[in-house]
Amino acid sequence: MFPRNAPLVCVASLHVYSRLSLILACLAALAVLPAPALAQGGGGGPPSGQPAPPPAPPPPPPPELKVERPGGRPLIHEGQAGRMLLGGTWYFRQDDTFVGDSERWYDQDDLTGWTAIGVPHSWNATDTTDNKATVGWYRKEFTLPPSPKGTKTVWKVRFEGANYRSKVWLNGKVIGYYTGYFPFEVVLDGLRKGRNTLTVKVSTLRSKTDLTHWRPARFNGYGTGGWWNFGGLLREVYVRPVDTVDIDDVQVLPHLRKVGGPAKVEVRTELRNYTRKDRDVTLAMDVDGQRIQLRPETVPKLGGRELVNHFTITRPKLWQPGHPELYPMTVSAATEGKRRSAYRLNFGVRKLEVGRGGVMMLNGHRLNLRGASVVEDDLQEGGALSQHTRNQLLGRLRDLGATVTRSQYPLHPAFIEALDRLGIMYWMVAPIWQVPNSYLESPAVRKSALRAVVLTARNNINNASIFTWSLGNELGADESELGQTGPGFVTFARDASAAVRELDDTRFVGYDRQSRVGEPTTTPIYRYLDVLGVHDYFGWYRSYRQDLPGASTLADLSPYLDSVHAANPNLGLMITEYGAEGTRSGAVEQPGSYEFQDKLVLDHLAVYQSKPYLAGSIIWALRDFRVFPTWVGGSPEGWSTPPWHNKSPIEETGSRKPVYFDLRKAWRRVRPLR
Repeated sequence: MFPRNAPLVCVASLHVYSRLSLILACLAALAVLPAPALAQGGGGGPPSGQPAPPPAPPPPPPPELKVERPGGRPLIHEGQAGRMLLGGTWYFRQDDTFVGDSERWYDQDDLTGWTAIGVPHSWNATDTTDNKATVGWYRKEFTLPPSPKGTKTVWKVRFEGANYRSKVWLNGKVIGYYTGYFPFEVVLDGLRKGRNTLTVKVSTLRSKTDLTHWRPARFNGYGTGGWWNFGGLLREVYVRPVDTVDIDDVQVLPHLRKVGGPAKVEVRTELRNYTRKDRDVTLAMDVDGQRIQLRPETVPKLGGRELVNHFTITRPKLWQPGHPELYPMTVSAATEGKRRSAYRLNFGVRKLEVGRGGVMMLNGHRLNLRGASVVEDDLQEGGALSQHTRNQLLGRLRDLGATVTRSQYPLHPAFIEALDRLGIMYWMVAPIWQVPNSYLESPAVRKSALRAVVLTARNNINNASIFTWSLGNELGADESELGQTGPGFVTFARDASAAVRELDDTRFVGYDRQSRVGEPTTTPIYRYLDVLGVHDYFGWYRSYRQDLPGASTLADLSPYLDSVHAANPNLGLMITEYGAEGTRSGAVEQPGSYEFQDKLVLDHLAVYQSKPYLAGSIIWALRDFRVFPTWVGGSPEGWSTPPWHNKSPIEETGSRKPVYFDLRKAWRRVRPLR
């Protein structure tokens, strides 16, 4: 006979376990009971003189089921007409024991075990201790508006960002898979009249050859990297109807041969025919108040086609910091005289080039930029930033007088569109972080890295603020590799740079590297680059301890930069990371103090200002963020606050450090174009 408290354990688990799991749970409950309780038999009460344990709390009641229609305007300007936000009430269920598939959570009738939430959502938004790689499930109950009479509408769902691997079900049927930080769309195949159930399984489990989080994690193997492994549907979800022919994507590339001359604009339109009949499709382009009507082109049944067209702007208004001129554009597709789809966007015309002596130029002027990188991390929201939080970060960049920003992965599209409007230039890095040379020897890893680079460019190609596609961040950076680039790394740089230039020959191709005295100042990969991002931590990390090998000081910085420029005279150079941790007030000689941080930053800015070949500098980063649970950065014992990265001028709480005000004073005096 089971002891009296064994059934309580089993009943409390009914909403979690399948029948087999329930039996195992009950047996496990017996196994952990103390020996005196097992020996009592009969009444099974506590030993004499000991109080009875409190009863197990009942499971929480399931949330109210809400079936809602999509609605609300998209937060992102660029995209297809007819997008509707799939917001409102979603439901979430954690799956740390990985039983969701076997228990068919994707086909569950009721909401037992689920919690009502809103999307965007990160299940570990407030975690500062575990950084656990795990699995979470999302569910949305919805209905769709009726289709117009006489039309057969196809519906698509678009996920702006899920971290990291996603599997999607509709009404219990798998309809799609995706891996990566990028937006993706899935056809809602199997829609029903009335209520539908969309279920998404999101996993942050990684592998030892993951492109960003390949280091071992505390839980479940791998999942640690350069920023916190936030899990969930981190960005918005949209649905939209498709009638006959869809515009999947539009890419606009303005080519300006010389400043003051005309711009020849290339427009690539990707069309998809969802009917079982070939369709003659007529495109129209509305640009800056003018309409360009094109001749019909045939798109095959159940297939796709890319159409490439050109037009000329005789006297273009140029985009640049201080004057961020944008051209609004809408591309529409019609069949049988009826408009079937439309895609809107903004683009900018500008000319980027590397001049003699490696000088980076915009519209004929030398760049002289100042700014801070951005990592999407918030104390309450984690990586699922709200529009309010994004606006706060943008406000700080503007207050500082920043003319450039950077990220180690593509930021939210609404943030990038704001950079376009504000005239803040953006150095964008593909999400590939510190992958060792040995991993890049694998063709599979190089293929995955090439995909990440191409998708970074494809998804953001219309944003005027982006001036550099960086192939990655600190690859082959382990100190044991002494700055060498292996054959696999060189192959990746060759293939990735060629792929990016085939997509976009109007921007710089770059790479972000660590800098250490004694390591090679040039490598074979530089032949494939236009620009190089230099990370400067001279006088920080091990450098302020002169008893350690590899130490470097502020005095080493100027000659080091000169040596890199001399070895690569035609390569554009920009400082893409610099700084030191600051966590509280202390002596100016005390590493980790606000005062030490402030002095180091200003001293390094003075060195940069003396180098006419540098195009600017970007501090790492704007606001403190989570790295991994044991992170101490370069701070000595007692001055770090794991897991927080503390080099930023703004704390994770939003408080501004003293260095913020000195940066603001310095940056506001600098003209971005010389």
